[in-house]
Amino acid sequence: MTSSETRKLLVVCDFDDTAAACNAAQLLLAKFAGPDADAVQQAYRDGVLPFRDYQEKMFNTVAAPVEELMAYARDNVRLRPGLKDAIAATRERGGEFLIASAGIDFYIEPVLEANGLGDVHILSVTGATATAGGATMTFRYDYPAGQEHCRDWAVCKCGPIEKARARDEYVIFIGDGLRSDACAAEQADTVFARSRLLEHCKENGIEAIEFDDFHSIARHISGLDLTRIRLPEKEVSARLMNANLMKDPE
Repeated sequence: MTSSETRKLLVVCDFDDTAAACNAAQLLLAKFAGPDADAVQQAYRDGVLPFRDYQEKMFNTVAAPVEELMAYARDNVRLRPGLKDAIAATRERGGEFLIASAGIDFYIEPVLEANGLGDVHILSVTGATATAGGATMTFRYDYPAGQEHCRDWAVCKCGPIEKARARDEYVIFIGDGLRSDACAAEQADTVFARSRLLEHCKENGIEAIEFDDFHSIARHISGLDLTRIRLPEKEVSARLMNANLMKDPE
């Protein structure tokens, strides 16, 4: 007889312009970036700097204490409506909701904490103060989620997705950009996309659901069928044997 079990669920969500209703990094840089920022931006637009180096150099132009930037992010970055509902729906299904961002933890964490979401797991760049007492925005940038093949993206969002798929978990990806968002979207079971990621999915035949807020995503998660049919070992073996017999001879 066949049996069934519930698959585990992983929801991977971008932060800037996705979980957050704005690009928090750009909001901070517009307020605090120093006079060298224009040259850094031009080098990035000209393709001289990859994103990872661009982000480091931009934040290194900031002279304000990191605590000031954290407070500014906490007070000015708004989360996209329905995010709390989507996280709650994921947890009600026994799943994990993961924020995966190429941004830096020092501005992501205060925003989540201010909204009662301080327990949400974050995969991001780690900004560690390199000066005593964190007197200025001098950082040592750590990349715990980076991989050599996607170094320029700063964070590999495919990593947790690949591990979840290897465990036969159901994966939802939510994003808006290219770079690592596009790669992650190609590996997820369900994709919610907006902006550049939505256009990429349309152009490349990747099925994606357009979203503007998280209310529809929360409803989708609540109604998701996570049932997995398990076949008896004899039937699985028979199907594998038949599949091998149907392969073209080498």
